Amino acid sequence: MQTTLNQISPPLAIGLIVLGLVIILLVVVIIRRRRAANQAPPIPEIPPATTIDYTAVPLEEPQSWQDRLRNLSLAAKILFVLIPILLCLGIGVLVLSLNNDRTAGPPPTPTPSPVPITLTIEDATVVRAEPPTINIRVRSTGLADETELQVELRADGQPLRWIDPAQTIRIRRDRGDLRAAKLADGDPTPAGPRYTVVVSAADGSVSAEAELVIPERFAAAFYGEVAAAPTVTPTATPAPVGQITPTPPPTPTATPTPALPSGQPVAVTNGGNVRKLPFPGINNVIGGINAGEQVQILARTPNAEWYYVRTVRDEIGWVSRTLIAVTDLIAAETPVANVVTAFVSGPVYLAADPASAQIDRVERNEVVELLARTADGSWYRVLNVRDKEGWVQANLLGIPDDVAKQVPVTQ
Repeated sequence: MQTTLNQISPPLAIGLIVLGLVIILLVVVIIRRRRAANQAPPIPEIPPATTIDYTAVPLEEPQSWQDRLRNLSLAAKILFVLIPILLCLGIGVLVLSLNNDRTAGPPPTPTPSPVPITLTIEDATVVRAEPPTINIRVRSTGLADETELQVELRADGQPLRWIDPAQTIRIRRDRGDLRAAKLADGDPTPAGPRYTVVVSAADGSVSAEAELVIPERFAAAFYGEVAAAPTVTPTATPAPVGQITPTPPPTPTATPTPALPSGQPVAVTNGGNVRKLPFPGINNVIGGINAGEQVQILARTPNAEWYYVRTVRDEIGWVSRTLIAVTDLIAAETPVANVVTAFVSGPVYLAADPASAQIDRVERNEVVELLARTADGSWYRVLNVRDKEGWVQANLLGIPDDVAKQVPVTQ
């Protein structure tokens, strides 16, 4: 009963009560009119011709509420009983409605379906030689922001003590990255084993192993290979003729370490990635810059949308013009690099001959670096973002004339 009444809104309950009272009054009025219509009019009595003294007639009035009720008509008696009942019912409905409004809590919040936790390593690449440094980029689902992930380097599936455990990946909007340098006393990583990277969360979720990409220019430093000292060939000493002063062996000359390139310093206005080649593709990030730092500009693309820079961490790569404060004067004075965009997809050959082996492809809008060209300019030796070096036909590339002139001709 209470549940049913709670479902009735107060305005509706009051309207029903008023409607009930109106119906009852209408019924009483109709019944009284029908009774009055069915009764014959009384025959008037002719009073005697005597004078009546009304003051001598005793006045009979009801003395109690029972007498008054007994003298009421049937319709009045019905109203006397129903009106209190309807009033009590209305008051009860109002009280129950108000009590339900106070005690009813907020509607239950639907519980979202749990998102399964997944960890995917999008990139794992060696990006620096000294100290050996790797860059790891991760995509996740089902993890809250600021969740920390542990990173582990493995050799043939066996974990290595190489990355500092205090260095973790922090998830933000289902993504995270980390540049981790080798520990000073970390395990060696000689050439031969298969090196992979895995990440794991505190709840036990572990990613699949991702192959570590080791660019050729960083391979010697990562594997710990040291150039062998020059071997001095002993000079045969002729038979002594009289007193001969022995000639000391030649002292090997140390090979000087090539100096890093330098250029015009400019300020970094927005943090972002340093890329191997000037386009925002996958497997192309080798470092990063932060707002407030400075970079040295070394070269630019023909359209001046990308700049080849050296960072404060001696990372050398490409950054977008939107990240650095480059003026028109600096852009005009910066040399144009030998990089172009492929207009048409096509194969990369081992030699400048379509009959040679096909070793890779260039795709439309992919950026390549021009290393050399044939004398007639119909073939160019290129390096793509996958570190594949080979020959492509010139008609696949959009090469400005000023860039073509500065590409060396192969012999």
